[in-house]
Amino acid sequence: MLGQLVLDIVWSQIPYSTLLVFLTSLGLNIISQVATRFLVNVKESRRVAKEAKQFRKELMEAVKKGDKAKEEKLRKKEKGIREMELKSSNQRLKASLIFFIPFALIFYFISSLVGYTSIVAHSPVDIPFVGQELQLFWWYLITSFAFSSLISKLAGTSLD
Repeated sequence: MLGQLVLDIVWSQIPYSTLLVFLTSLGLNIISQVATRFLVNVKESRRVAKEAKQFRKELMEAVKKGDKAKEEKLRKKEKGIREMELKSSNQRLKASLIFFIPFALIFYFISSLVGYTSIVAHSPVDIPFVGQELQLFWWYLITSFAFSSLISKLAGTSLD
C-alpha cells in the first residue's frame, strides 16, 4: 500500500511528455539492437575489432621500441586491417540506415505531439550548451545514449 502511494506520487510528478520520449527512445533502442543482431555478423565484427586492437597494440609497441623491421612488417598489414574494419563497420552502417527513415518518422510524430521546442525534462545539473531545461531533441539524445550501451550488451551486439 505504501509502495503504491509512492509510485502514485512519483508518476504524478513526471510529465507525460518526459515519459513518452523516454519510452520511445528505449523502444527504438531495443528495436535497433535486435535488428542489428539479425542483420550483422556480430561474431565476425567482434573478431575484426579484437584483431584490429591487437594489431594497433603491436604497432605502437614496435614504434615505441624503435623496432623498424617489425614496424615495417606491420605497416604492410595495415591496409588489410583497415579494409576488414571498413567491411565490418559497413555492415553496422547498413543496419542503421535501414531504420533511419522509420525512426525519423517516429521522431517527427513524437515532436508533433509534444512540440519540438517544448521543455520535456529538467536536469538536476546544468548541461553545457543545453542548460537544465531539456527540449525534445536533447532529452531523446540523453535517454538514447544512456541506454544504448546496456541494451547492446543485453542484445549481444556490443563489440567488447
